[in-house]
Amino acid sequence: MGFTYEATVLFAQVDPAHVMYFSRVYELAHEAFEEVMTAVGHPPREVFTQNKWGMPLVHTEADYRRPWRVGEVITICAEIADIGEKSVAFEYRFVDHRGELRTRVGMRHAFVSLETFEACAPPGDVIDKLKALLG
Repeated sequence: MGFTYEATVLFAQVDPAHVMYFSRVYELAHEAFEEVMTAVGHPPREVFTQNKWGMPLVHTEADYRRPWRVGEVITICAEIADIGEKSVAFEYRFVDHRGELRTRVGMRHAFVSLETFEACAPPGDVIDKLKALLG
């Protein structure tokens, strides 16, 4: 099924060469992550106040194929890349208006107990809802 999130490259996100500064893709991927979690019933603001588990980021990587410039609209397509015993990895594909892949971001989140901050198994309902949304 998949999940998409749209963003427009803002002037504040570009460097002196007028292209999006490299770290901004991580911010946009994380915005998409927050929207995914909200869509499955676990908005980030509630995870830390109403749940006994959290999802800290433990690994990120990005591939840059072509730069983004001010005013361009990015469609971010979120998918599950991997589900581990105590983590989930997402892939975010940044595509332009022609459907061309220009950036790929991978992010792995561990599941942890908020009481001990030790790794724990992901809550089953979260994984089921993520699978249903992201395919």
